[in-house]
Amino acid sequence: MKKNNKMKIIALSLMAVLSIGSFSACSTQDENNSNGASPDISVSDSDSNTNDTEESKEDNKSTENNSQTDNKNSSTQNDDDKENGEIPVLSDPTPDEMGETINGILVYNRVAYELFGGGESLAQDYAKAISDIKNHFGDGIKVYNVVVPTHCGVTLPEKFSDRVSSQEDYLNTICSSYSADVIGVNAYDTIMHHRDEYLYFNTDHHWTGLAAYYAYRDFCKAAGVEAISLDDMERNKIEGYYGSLANDIEDSSLLDEDYVEYFTVNYDIDTTLYDSNAEDPQDYMLIHSYAEGVNSYGVFLGGDQPLMVTKNKNGNGKKIAVIKESYGNAFAPFIAYTYSEAHIMDFRDIDFDLKQYLIDNEIDEVIFVNNAMASATPERVEELEALAQ
Repeated sequence: MKKNNKMKIIALSLMAVLSIGSFSACSTQDENNSNGASPDISVSDSDSNTNDTEESKEDNKSTENNSQTDNKNSSTQNDDDKENGEIPVLSDPTPDEMGETINGILVYNRVAYELFGGGESLAQDYAKAISDIKNHFGDGIKVYNVVVPTHCGVTLPEKFSDRVSSQEDYLNTICSSYSADVIGVNAYDTIMHHRDEYLYFNTDHHWTGLAAYYAYRDFCKAAGVEAISLDDMERNKIEGYYGSLANDIEDSSLLDEDYVEYFTVNYDIDTTLYDSNAEDPQDYMLIHSYAEGVNSYGVFLGGDQPLMVTKNKNGNGKKIAVIKESYGNAFAPFIAYTYSEAHIMDFRDIDFDLKQYLIDNEIDEVIFVNNAMASATPERVEELEALAQ
């Protein structure tokens, strides 16, 4: 189905809409902390005192640079130490309670959870789809695949285990079931080691920008590229977010309010939006900082778009295609900050020959990003299989 008119409307009216509302080679929600509230994340900067003499200014500049380097190394070391340590144990303040199910959504300790039911057969079907795509692309295109664990697979208390499938088992099955040379990136272990941080929303089925960063870093290890440090990015926050699951249960007062954190870099990045036929180019933005209210997750890419292309003059000299559903929206900006050229597309909404597109644009790296729930949905798998035809 052609969507030119639809895309023009989206591009022209997006501002108005938004204002309303362990790397392991071989992917919609739980509680974030003991009381379900979102832990605050703060960044503090210490400035050196300024003196009048040029010599003291140089000394201060050197001290500041050394301090920033030390902080950056310390942050990286802290992450490495955490990921090599024990998985955090999350307390359950109401061990005798079992929450409430509203419209299929579990509400527990003021957090809403989508319950995951994927099993071995669905995992194998997804792995086959990615393998078929890799075979269709041929040896000249390297394919990575990231399947993101959802909230209930990371922080939901063990007492609910009879109501959900094990995402650890599900993701391991995917990673062991590729029939082609797919490079699997299983971010489950890394995310579990950070599970006491603000990785999922209380009111929405997506992951946060911080969780996406950890998966991005795992991908970089797999791809052999240097990941941008959190310390090299500016952290920004949109307060007052109630997302999709709050809407599903029809009573946001039962849930703790969220915020949406996003990360930016001072790079020269040009972004172009295309329609579902890879036509009708329009100037666009990677980060939509004006997003607010119910549309706050739209800060990432402005929401679901068929195709956008970013060109980064500070990039690593490489090109890549990011093929994803909405979980990939929070992931893609980190790729755009890293690669010189990123072609970011929603596989649910493209109507062009993907292999030919990659050839025409001289792209030899592709990364698929899907959440576990989407990967276990037959309709999504069928859409992926269509890319191999």
